[in-house]
Amino acid sequence: MMDMLFFFDVPVYRLPKAKYYAERESYIEKQMYGTDPNEISLRKAFYERNKDSAILFRDSLEKTYGGPWDFNEIVGYIRLHFLGSQIRGQLWMVSKKRLVRTRRKLFLYQTHKVVPEKDIPFPASNEEIYGVIFEYLEDTKKELKGRFVDTSTFERLGKYIDWNALKNHA
Repeated sequence: MMDMLFFFDVPVYRLPKAKYYAERESYIEKQMYGTDPNEISLRKAFYERNKDSAILFRDSLEKTYGGPWDFNEIVGYIRLHFLGSQIRGQLWMVSKKRLVRTRRKLFLYQTHKVVPEKDIPFPASNEEIYGVIFEYLEDTKKELKGRFVDTSTFERLGKYIDWNALKNHA
């Protein structure tokens, strides 16, 4: 691969954060209390009397399910870089045909561009460059249907970056 200046890695998740935690909570509830209505109240009463046991079991189930979403549900990355007057993003994804909840991942290079590149007008202000990059990332969200492209860090930082200086350094 060419020696490119990659300036931002955008994580791609298997599913959105809220959905992951809702599924995890459902799993924990079933494991702790069962599904039989007669047993649910008995088990809840047991864990109410034995709060330490409930905390330990819940903690164990959270880890068994997959731990925190932030780092354990990532299935890929979009590596952003400039190529002349264009913004591009390489796609790196786990080497699996089916993406399920797992703790064993191997990231492999997929493609040199996730979606068609976007041209940056000349001359462009930092705000305009940020806008073009943001549009590019929005296009990747449409391309990677069923996945969650997390642009939150880019959105928080992007407005404060001197994009012209960075682009000219590439």
